Amino acid sequence: MMDSLGALIERIEGQRKTLEIHTDDDAVLEALRRQFETRNVDVYHRSLGSLDGAGFVIIRSGDGAFRGALGLDQFEAILSPRIHPPWELAETDSDRAELFSFLENTLFTSYSRRQMLATTREIEERAWRVGTGRLYTGFERATALTAQTEVYDRFGSYDPLTVVVFLDDEWTELAPERMTVVSEASSELGEYWFVVFDGGDSDLHACALLAEERRPGTFYGFWTYDPATVAELVTYLETTYDVTEGG
Repeated sequence: MMDSLGALIERIEGQRKTLEIHTDDDAVLEALRRQFETRNVDVYHRSLGSLDGAGFVIIRSGDGAFRGALGLDQFEAILSPRIHPPWELAETDSDRAELFSFLENTLFTSYSRRQMLATTREIEERAWRVGTGRLYTGFERATALTAQTEVYDRFGSYDPLTVVVFLDDEWTELAPERMTVVSEASSELGEYWFVVFDGGDSDLHACALLAEERRPGTFYGFWTYDPATVAELVTYLETTYDVTEGG
């Protein structure tokens, strides 16, 4: 059981994984190396030798166990979350779901604020489409929530959707309708950006993002759509902070 937000990131950090890239195309190899240079992933190159085709990738867990294999054409097609949200692919293609199962609990080490916001929007949009369940977000500071007020106003039309925002700042403004603001000064909430959606009535929709701002504007963390990890985050937030009375 996690005892802090940082503890969960540390656990994921210990799960280093590997990609074996089988190709004779140097440009493809370098492109994939760049894709994973900011992730907790070891990349190895293997020549195709006498094999025909564009190449393939073998996915292994940190202990070397085989997790799956994909052709390079499939692999490259799903590396952009802006075009292919991971949860959508996970529901429609078993091979691609294996890859995102590999990628999801893999650390990124230098996400920008823009990348964080883009991933946050994906999770918020999922909660919006489902229209029920619990959406818990932590934006560190009150100014960040103020900038998002217009976005969160729209959630007020969904009675079954519980929305709670966590801050390491005093919040003196009127919260958007049906949204609870939990504020606890000088706490871990000032160090982490997180968005957690429990999936409503289905585990298939559960997803979360958790990252630590280690340098101003630079984040270190991971995203996941694993129901057990999402449930653990929800339980931690509900048992650590007062989500019913707004702190």
